[in-house]
Amino acid sequence: MKAVVISDSHGFSSNIYYVLSREKDISTVIFLGDGMSDIEKAHQWFPEHKFICVKGNNDFHSAEDTVAYRHFEGTTVVITHGHYYNVRYSRRELISHAEGVMANLALYGHTHKAEDYTDEITGIRVVNPGALCDGRYAVIDFSKGGRVEVKLTRI
Repeated sequence: MKAVVISDSHGFSSNIYYVLSREKDISTVIFLGDGMSDIEKAHQWFPEHKFICVKGNNDFHSAEDTVAYRHFEGTTVVITHGHYYNVRYSRRELISHAEGVMANLALYGHTHKAEDYTDEITGIRVVNPGALCDGRYAVIDFSKGGRVEVKLTRI
């Protein structure tokens, strides 16, 4: 199962359209917040995709939750924008939360800085796709048995 992970589109819905047109073999779109109106357009453009969305600190009127949990092919994932976990200053709160819910992977946005990091103490992988308004996103391939391949990329 492959997923596109995007965050922080901030009005650049055309970037979402470009990414989802380009990435042909994905089934799921994971949106990490800050641009909920953009992702609503993407629902209309790409109804064949499954969308998992959380709201960000700028999604004031969204009814989406601030955190979601999913299981993909043996991997437990925490999905959040990250502002409630103070990710701008440290990953520690997010990693602690992921550890508490027995997740293997935590996805977040908010900082606009792309990263793929594995915590040495817990082994929890933390991925930020970067900001889609800056042309950054990630593609994650969840293979059976918990194997995860992350590709940080740009438009």
